[in-house]
Amino acid sequence: MKFRNRAVLFLAVLAVAAGFMMSGFAASADDKVFNWKFQSHHTPGSLAVEKVIKPFIERVDKMSNGRLKMSLHYAGELVDYAEVDQALQDNMIQIANTSSLFFRGAIPMGWITAPSMPPFVTRSNDEFNELFYHRGLDELVAEALDERGIHYLGCHSVGNTYFWSKKPINSLEDLKGFKIRFFGSMSDFVEHFGASPVMLPHPETYQAIAMGTLDGSGTAWWLYRDLKLYEVCKYFVGPAFQVPQGMELWASKEAWDELPADLQAIVETAARAFNVDYMDAVTMEEREMFNKSFKEWGTTYTEFSPEDVERITNEFTLPYLDKIAEEQGKKDPRVVKSIEIIKQFMKDYGYID
Repeated sequence: MKFRNRAVLFLAVLAVAAGFMMSGFAASADDKVFNWKFQSHHTPGSLAVEKVIKPFIERVDKMSNGRLKMSLHYAGELVDYAEVDQALQDNMIQIANTSSLFFRGAIPMGWITAPSMPPFVTRSNDEFNELFYHRGLDELVAEALDERGIHYLGCHSVGNTYFWSKKPINSLEDLKGFKIRFFGSMSDFVEHFGASPVMLPHPETYQAIAMGTLDGSGTAWWLYRDLKLYEVCKYFVGPAFQVPQGMELWASKEAWDELPADLQAIVETAARAFNVDYMDAVTMEEREMFNKSFKEWGTTYTEFSPEDVERITNEFTLPYLDKIAEEQGKKDPRVVKSIEIIKQFMKDYGYID
């Protein structure tokens, strides 16, 4: 998987370079320097920042011969995460990795983007890539965001979604009364089966669990490691509910339209590498956690049974998608079209009848 992705990226870079030569573009033809602010959704030292965002910024700088420079700003440094949408529209910041999940109230398509997928829609990285990049979902998201003054550079993996607990969770019945920090469709899923979800900033979850306010939390797996939640949650629960959890790369349309075509092509190519880098990093490090770290931490891994996975898919995921189609499709017909694509994809893979 890793080497195939690298090969695709290498070919993409060659295609961009060839395009420059054929179109007569050259870095020296226009020496104007563009300066963009990149606000990360993550904090200094995080996996996303060190393994993905910094290499992305460096790649753009190198490929553009210094004509497009990006300054890195961490979570909340320029604007609050909930203000990123408006800040991009206003060109206060020029690019951000964010989630349409945060803006579903204003963007109907935000209900069916990668960050909002209900459990067990895609079950491998290859399936994720197929559904979003090759079946047209990303194109529909891009249309919706373009209307809001945002240029969409695609969704990307941030690692598989699991949850972890202070007590054993072996079946759906064990979720009854379970107090958990979760988000979006994942909150809706556990609540459907009797849990009590709340939304807390990640740094607050450790103390909440330690004090007994919460029984556990869930999100992309690496936060279990990086926030040392294994100290207060000895049970790690799967199988992965979102494979993977997604976020997105957004740019200010105003800033995007100011770029010459060759710089736009460079950013688009670097954005594809952004997803490859992220997917590779979280996949390899997740494997290390399962194979090595769980033993060191004293973590016990448990999984819902195949029967429970089928129950989640049929009792929650499908009705959830139908509800979104009914409620949000009235506001944007692209939502209905997107859910038709998702359901056909799941049928093709034998996940639903």
